[in-house]
Amino acid sequence: MCRQNRLQSIMGVAMPLFHARGVFQYSFGLMPYRKPIYTVVGKPISVVQTPSPSSEDIECLHKVYLQSLTELFEQHKQTYGLTEDQHLTFI
Repeated sequence: MCRQNRLQSIMGVAMPLFHARGVFQYSFGLMPYRKPIYTVVGKPISVVQTPSPSSEDIECLHKVYLQSLTELFEQHKQTYGLTEDQHLTFI
């Protein structure tokens, strides 16, 4: 973290430090590690388009979105190697 703080003080912007593998070796590089990426697509959320939505409208849709994500996670988690006692947490 010291290098990142020094770069931020010099540049004024925090640049991310990458930790990845190389093309011909695995010790250093910018290629991502070989890890599977799983994508699950759920049903669409119906939204009535309004020119200027209220805060309540946005909060309601956000709540529906988070509930849908949680349902998808709970439905598919064991298929992709997670245990039954692991749950999705929103920060």
